[in-house]
Amino acid sequence: MLIYPWSEDPIFCFTSDVDWASEEVLEYSHKALSGENLSITYFNTHPSSFIDKLAKSGEVRQLIHPNFLPNSSHGESFLEVMEYCRRLVPDADGFRTHRYFEVNDIMDEYAKRGFKFFSNHCLRCEENITPLHHRSGMVSIPIFFEDGGYLIMEPDLNTDVLKNRLDSPGLKVINFHAAHMAFNTPRFEFTRKIKDSLSRESWNNLDLKAIQSLSYPGFGIRNVLELIIEYVFKRNHKIMTINQISEEFIGTKGI
Repeated sequence: MLIYPWSEDPIFCFTSDVDWASEEVLEYSHKALSGENLSITYFNTHPSSFIDKLAKSGEVRQLIHPNFLPNSSHGESFLEVMEYCRRLVPDADGFRTHRYFEVNDIMDEYAKRGFKFFSNHCLRCEENITPLHHRSGMVSIPIFFEDGGYLIMEPDLNTDVLKNRLDSPGLKVINFHAAHMAFNTPRFEFTRKIKDSLSRESWNNLDLKAIQSLSYPGFGIRNVLELIIEYVFKRNHKIMTINQISEEFIGTKGI
């Protein structure tokens, strides 16, 4: 039986779905979470000079977050969406689809294009999570905690179950959205209502003044993320990038 780092210990990995957030929302979220210490991988939906700058310095990694849903700004067909995202991050070898949308046609096409892994399965803070061999030949790296998912799972933001599982063995992919971090979403509908009240252009250009006026002042999902990050560093748990996890798994899986 192969022994991986996550077989015996918790291994943390921080990722973020960009979801068309404005430059100031992205910067606010990154700094609020001490992003320079987390080796974040950003799954990009659109060009961002802020993320480009971080990537060029080696502080973060960029992958893609294709939107295959109707009325997508990425394209009108699966292939158009893939081509848009290829131009967005030409060296991407992994992806996470917007709203986790997938069908076999998409997965097989990405495998043909040389993609190694994807992170599309959002779990309920499960223990002993490990990468999976997908039928396409790619590796599936499940998510341990997603901000939006946790808001649905635990609408009162009770962190007891979460805290009890942070020390357990397994992958702990922590996925967040810059908008939820900026607005400190207290319940799922809160940020959804803000987004629905704005035009696409307004959403893409939200500034610091708007963030400060709209942010929830009480205990919200950003505070939950802050607790996780504080705990990871307090316990000196290992952090890996999602690419490192994929490489570790692919390098030793033997098939």
